[in-house]
Amino acid sequence: MREIIRLRMSLMSDVSVGPVSYVAAPPLRWSMPRPVVAITAALIAVMAAILASPDATIAARAQSDAELVLLLRFMAGVKALMALAALGAVVWRLGYPASPVLSAAYVLAPALMVAAPLLIWQIAPTALGAGLFHGGLALLLLALFADRGQASELVRRTLLVRRTA
Repeated sequence: MREIIRLRMSLMSDVSVGPVSYVAAPPLRWSMPRPVVAITAALIAVMAAILASPDATIAARAQSDAELVLLLRFMAGVKALMALAALGAVVWRLGYPASPVLSAAYVLAPALMVAAPLLIWQIAPTALGAGLFHGGLALLLLALFADRGQASELVRRTLLVRRTA
């Protein structure tokens, strides 16, 4: 009899004190694959940048200084190439497990970087475009720094698999 009481007491002490709904709930999961979320966020940012049209004073100033427009559009092209490279790297990285905070940073960073060249190309608010690009680049570098151990290991494994294949 005493053994049964001890067994019940030990079972009662192992029971969780949280509500049943908390214990039984499955962990949160993305409804879409994370690479698709990153591409979708980048496309939404592109559409928002396209819809931002320059006002008449900016358009008139752009007409008066053709060399400046040429320089800004060249810079926008270079920034677009860098943003697409960052988007490709992020899509590859999100194909592997990452924490929710890192995933959010990885999704947001290239979206900001992709929208910026379009704003600069339109000679719209050029300072806003530069701020978006450099903010996205800083966010991407911070995410890579926070993820440095796992990201470098994924790169090593991927290169090793490709060398042996």
